[in-house]
Amino acid sequence: MARINANRKNYKGAYKKHAYTYEKLQDGSDITKRLILCYCVESGLKYLIMEDRRIVKISQADEEISKILGSHDFKVLLKALRRAGAYQFKDFQTEYGDTVNTENYHQLCRYCVNAKDMNYVYEYDKTLNEIAEWLKEVV
Repeated sequence: MARINANRKNYKGAYKKHAYTYEKLQDGSDITKRLILCYCVESGLKYLIMEDRRIVKISQADEEISKILGSHDFKVLLKALRRAGAYQFKDFQTEYGDTVNTENYHQLCRYCVNAKDMNYVYEYDKTLNEIAEWLKEVV
């Protein structure tokens, strides 16, 4: 799958717009709010990785960082920022028995798939909110 190029400015702008929308979205679907939160956190983390590595465009990244920036995996992004241990995520099952983890959680939200036990989803909500709060301080 071809990746659309985005630069550091795009990631920062995406983070800010998604964060603003998430905070202002009072009424509406919880699953939609979750999806916006996922992309808010993902964009903010990618911005910080690029800032930390002093790169403006993905084309300036080495192969490893380019792969990380192409990921949706919260753990991978947090690890690149040396923050993986600060936040805990547990794998869980969908209503169809598929395993959900930090790499594919956004798909659960995007396609409105239910979890067998919604408590795991609420834990993801809590953890992603904690990351979003941290991002507010550093982005």
